[in-house]
Amino acid sequence: MRLIHKINIDKKVELFYDHYKDTFENQKLYLKKRNYLTIILLLFIATFAFQISNPQQTTKLSSVIIKKNVGDIEINFDYINNILLFGLFWVVLMYYQTNIHIEKTYKYLHKIEEQLTKNILPFDICREGKMYLNNYPKLFTFAHYIYTIIFPLTLIVVIIIKWCKDLTYLHYNYMNGHLIFNTIFILGIISLTVLYLIDRHLETIKIFIKIKIFKGRI
Repeated sequence: MRLIHKINIDKKVELFYDHYKDTFENQKLYLKKRNYLTIILLLFIATFAFQISNPQQTTKLSSVIIKKNVGDIEINFDYINNILLFGLFWVVLMYYQTNIHIEKTYKYLHKIEEQLTKNILPFDICREGKMYLNNYPKLFTFAHYIYTIIFPLTLIVVIIIKWCKDLTYLHYNYMNGHLIFNTIFILGIISLTVLYLIDRHLETIKIFIKIKIFKGRI
């Protein structure tokens, strides 16, 4: 009976470990995807920042690029604006989904490590769990805040400034179709960002509110 029990435990550990390795390999793919999406988002932000600071130069540069790559045709810059904002909305959606998936997968990996450790004591598997979190480098903490706070807030600031600049430079009225299109996707990006920030920092927000309430009662 003991031999059968040991075989069952060994098989269970083997299955857990195989699943652990497969999950971690998938996680590495998502980390690569996040890095790729981050670069794209930085390019979008840089493009919009250039538009904000040099609106006339941006229009001329767009015309030159279109003529060079497409041909001698005139394309209204408003349509380019629409396409850029739609593209930004789609990339932002994928970026936040990827980040949330990465966070949830790490939590799942921690649980698998706990189950593995229970079956192979006294050996402790904690590469992605206790060991990693207890020795978490300050540089990684700073990078985490960039990914989850600074980057999303910078995105909101840039697109709001862009919307205001477009309103004045392109002489839009509030019923202009291009402005309405841009406004819908800008509101969509802001909504996604707020939901993302709440999802990532809900526990911190709850603790902050409790501290404020506690201090108010003192």
